[in-house]
Amino acid sequence: MLAGIIGVIVASLVTSQFYIQPAGYVAVFAVAGVYWWFGQRGAQSAAQTHPKLFFGLIALAQLVLAVPITVTLTYIATSIDLPLQDARLLAWDRALGFDFRSLLDLTNRHRELIPPLASSYNSIGPQLLTATLLLPLVGYYRRSGEMLCAYLLAVLVTTIISTLVPAIGVYGELGLHPSDFPQIEPGGYYATLRDAPLVRDGSLRELSVTHLAGVLTFPSFHAVSAILYGWAFWPLRWVRPLAVAWNAMMLVATPLGGGHYLVDVLAGIVVAIGAIWMARKIGEFSSRTPGGESDDAPGPRAI
Repeated sequence: MLAGIIGVIVASLVTSQFYIQPAGYVAVFAVAGVYWWFGQRGAQSAAQTHPKLFFGLIALAQLVLAVPITVTLTYIATSIDLPLQDARLLAWDRALGFDFRSLLDLTNRHRELIPPLASSYNSIGPQLLTATLLLPLVGYYRRSGEMLCAYLLAVLVTTIISTLVPAIGVYGELGLHPSDFPQIEPGGYYATLRDAPLVRDGSLRELSVTHLAGVLTFPSFHAVSAILYGWAFWPLRWVRPLAVAWNAMMLVATPLGGGHYLVDVLAGIVVAIGAIWMARKIGEFSSRTPGGESDDAPGPRAI
């Protein structure tokens, strides 16, 4: 999947006006290559004495490559510039009885809610890194691989849907200004508001790893991530309660931090469940052995 995404990006660079700042991408490939080389070397050695280490390095190599590559793909997809669907998404929210302004006002009145909500919303990257490193270290090699597979599948599906149903966010559609939410800093929404219009009108065609941000609105990838992380950490009984509570809070924070509609969140949940199901099917197919290995038990047999 990573190779396919890279192929699409290369083809887009050749056939469009997009161009990259090569230094950042070279650094990403170099770091991923180092992790991959050491991980593969350990996996292919006769001794295989440290599976937790070399499987962790392989997973980390895939993560280092996956994040900037998939974010780059979202920029290229956004440039297709189909008509914005914010009015339709807001209408769907209202049909469901969801009032974003009420949620916003409630949060403004209860300032004590803002720090934990902001922390959970901003944990999307640290949680992905933690799961990538932690799962192999405690012996859940297959769960680690399935999580990264589900991540890639979810990015691809989210990118396709968001290309067909582009949107900027609920703050702008409701005509809200920073004075309407003085206690909240919707960083995800501001990043989309900054980059998406420029990508859509052709003003932004330079792709730099250090300046890329999320530009997808529907479905919400924060909602995807909340479900994905809750599932990834579920086998760890000592982490499970915290992971479930923390990622439930991320779901609540997603409309506020990213300017998302409720339907963005619901669609993200559906995408996550589908990606997890597909990743598990891929995992089952790729790990079949005549002896019938256990599904997700810790230890070397869970590979």
